[in-house]
Amino acid sequence: MLIEIQGEHTGSITMFGDAAKQLLKMMGQSGQPKGAIRAEDVAGALHQLQASLNQLEEPPVADENEDDNDQVSLKTRAIPLIDLLQTNVEKGGYVMWEPK
Repeated sequence: MLIEIQGEHTGSITMFGDAAKQLLKMMGQSGQPKGAIRAEDVAGALHQLQASLNQLEEPPVADENEDDNDQVSLKTRAIPLIDLLQTNVEKGGYVMWEPK
């Protein structure tokens, strides 16, 4: 499954479901494949995500669609999401996600 995440003031990003759910949980969300964060709560979600990522060791997250040799760390997968969140914090926008 893929999850598309978009912000009010940004384009969208698409992530593998497993990684997206882990990152959403690290942001303090339920990890459900569909949801949203109000504009006034995006900064808190970004802060919580960054704090959670800073506590991680570097083991890669495995997706059902990847070979063992092509694993990418969760910190690396989070970079586009962090950029999306930062832009929406700066511009005061909401963030939402849904299955794609």
